[in-house]
Amino acid sequence: MRTRNILLSIAGTVLALGLLDAAVAFIATRDSVAGPLDLSHVARIRVEGAASDIVITARADAALVAEMKGERRGWGAVWHSGWFSGGCPAQGSMRIDGDTLIVDVGRAARLFDWSDCMMEFSANLKPEAAVVIEQKAARARLTGDFSVVDIRSDAGDLSFEGHATEVSISGAALRARLVYDRVMQDETIAIAGRMLDASVKFLVPTPISYLIDAVASYVDSALPNTPGAKPAITIRGEMVRTRIE
Repeated sequence: MRTRNILLSIAGTVLALGLLDAAVAFIATRDSVAGPLDLSHVARIRVEGAASDIVITARADAALVAEMKGERRGWGAVWHSGWFSGGCPAQGSMRIDGDTLIVDVGRAARLFDWSDCMMEFSANLKPEAAVVIEQKAARARLTGDFSVVDIRSDAGDLSFEGHATEVSISGAALRARLVYDRVMQDETIAIAGRMLDASVKFLVPTPISYLIDAVASYVDSALPNTPGAKPAITIRGEMVRTRIE
């Protein structure tokens, strides 16, 4: 009986700790790292660093500003909010060089850091601005009209909705979702990844041309391949799944 009670006590403790850990996972604190920064004279943005969650819009009817925050989740959010003043992390920075906003989200979190630290960057640019993102890992959501979208990320989860004359996305493991709300017949789209899940959707029916170059691929296109037509889509990789519509 005593052994059974001990085992039940241990099981109850493990369950309670599991539930507590799950609850703590929902706790988050945000620290402002940089900004808001005025982007009235910015025509290009470049984001660098280890990893971040990025939201970029190009809206003429909204304030042209950029801001960076650090979100700390889990146990670190409890300890730091209660006893420590350190941000998450504090080394992120933004600066304007000419007409270019340069964003450095900093290095990756330490291996034995108390929490999941994620840098969050948001910006609203003038329409037809250029966006360059070069990071180890990125989750990026872009909405609006851009001139150039150039994203290089070893691991990326990327979504785009709007219009861009030139899109280039490359990395190792990528998921990319592109939705064009208009077509000017001058678009080029290039996506490359070793493991790639990509979809390209045109809300306005249009002739397109596409090239798929992969070791193993699954291609589902609702639009015929018209040689020489633009938008021109090129997708390269080792293992590729592609949907075009």
